[in-house]
Amino acid sequence: MIQQKALNFNSKLGGSKKIQAGSGWLEKFKNRHRIRQLSIVGEKLSSDIEVGNRFIAELQDLIVKGKLTADHIYHCGKTVLYWRPLPMKTLAAENEAVASGRKKMKNRVAILGCANSSGSHRVNLNLVEKSKKPRCFKNTKNTALPLH
Repeated sequence: MIQQKALNFNSKLGGSKKIQAGSGWLEKFKNRHRIRQLSIVGEKLSSDIEVGNRFIAELQDLIVKGKLTADHIYHCGKTVLYWRPLPMKTLAAENEAVASGRKKMKNRVAILGCANSSGSHRVNLNLVEKSKKPRCFKNTKNTALPLH
C-alpha cells in the first residue's frame, strides 16, 4: 500500500516517470523514517501468583483425598477460529513501543477439545457457534445433528 501511494503522489506531484517503488525502495524508506513492524497486542493481563499457588495446593489435596488417577482427570481447552481475521502486525514509528489492540471480529467459532490426562480417552472436538440456529443449518432439524 505504501508503494502504491508513493507512485500516486509521484504522478500527482509531477515527479519522474522512471521511479519504481519496489521492495528495495520500501525497505530504504522504512529505514530512513525509522518505521518498523510490531505485532498487535490486546490488553495486558494481570496474574495473581498467590491465588494460583493456593489453587495448585487445593487441587493436589483433592487428588490425594479422592485417590484420583490420570484416567479420572480431564482437561478441556478452547481455541477460536476466525475466518475473516484482521492483520496481526502493523507499521510503527521508532518511538512507539506497543501497537494498541482493537476489538476482535465476531466472525468466529469456538472449538473445544477435551481429553483425560493419561490420553486414553479423547472426546470429539466440539464446535461452539454464537447463534442458536446458524443459517447453514436452516433446512436441517436440530434432532438430526449431534448437538449438546
